[in-house]
Amino acid sequence: MTQPLTPHRVIAERMKALRKKRGWSAAHLALEMKKAGIPWDRSIVASLELGRRATVTVEELLALSYVLSVAPVHLLVPPVGVEDRTPYQVVPNGPGGPDSVLAGSPPYPAVVRAWIRGQLPMGDPRSFFEEVPPSELAPPDEFGGAWRVVTNEDADGER
Repeated sequence: MTQPLTPHRVIAERMKALRKKRGWSAAHLALEMKKAGIPWDRSIVASLELGRRATVTVEELLALSYVLSVAPVHLLVPPVGVEDRTPYQVVPNGPGGPDSVLAGSPPYPAVVRAWIRGQLPMGDPRSFFEEVPPSELAPPDEFGGAWRVVTNEDADGER
């Protein structure tokens, strides 16, 4: 089985790809983060990109999204299509994790993206959708209007 993607590694890889796409050096990204109120220097950017730093705070994630002009979901999950079957380890002890108490394998990136966007639950749909403001609540059309948990099998077309 392919090693699952992990949030901190995906953030680091996406940050590096977007930084390079914009023609920015690590020092320039650190400067932009400082302007946004996050006291980064070039060494922090390098540590993240090289895997020496394994955490990113929520504030840092939001600031990165802001300075790179992307939605946070585009830093958290690689922008791959529904055909991508690389597992994504949402939490260490979640499905497929080394100490998992939950059955199943880690979800695919497309499922994680939909979950982050608030479109699909990864647990009890009643609890998940209970927090959605009524103005944003609508049944997903692609599943015939029925609320339900979407799994990797849905992405595989094995519904």
